[in-house]
Amino acid sequence: MSRTPQYEKLLADLQAGRLKWIEQRTLKALLKSPGGFTRQQLIRRVFHKRPKPNLNNDINDRMIRKAIESLRNKGVLIVSTSGGVGYQLDADPETIQCMLQELKSRIVRLQERVDAIEYYHSKPTKKR
Repeated sequence: MSRTPQYEKLLADLQAGRLKWIEQRTLKALLKSPGGFTRQQLIRRVFHKRPKPNLNNDINDRMIRKAIESLRNKGVLIVSTSGGVGYQLDADPETIQCMLQELKSRIVRLQERVDAIEYYHSKPTKKR
């Protein structure tokens, strides 16, 4: 993975302890494994615990996903794939474009939902 100025700053923040502990542990795990991790593997690496059979009920999984969201908001290119490994750091332009397209698609779908709600709930209701 190439080291951009953003990654250099992030690594400096990591070394200086300026990231939350969960972000630090998650980022360190991803930095050590260029091939990425599944959600279950990340729970084992970050918390040293076995994940629950149903990840929807696993608070550790939720905490890792929040840490990943926070890292992404800081500009870290953590790619997630539903059909692949799970999470990995990636600076490949093609992969980044795929991730951006998926995010833009979500924006379009959410905007359609917002528009529908505004349309149906902004009309005055008739009193009987």
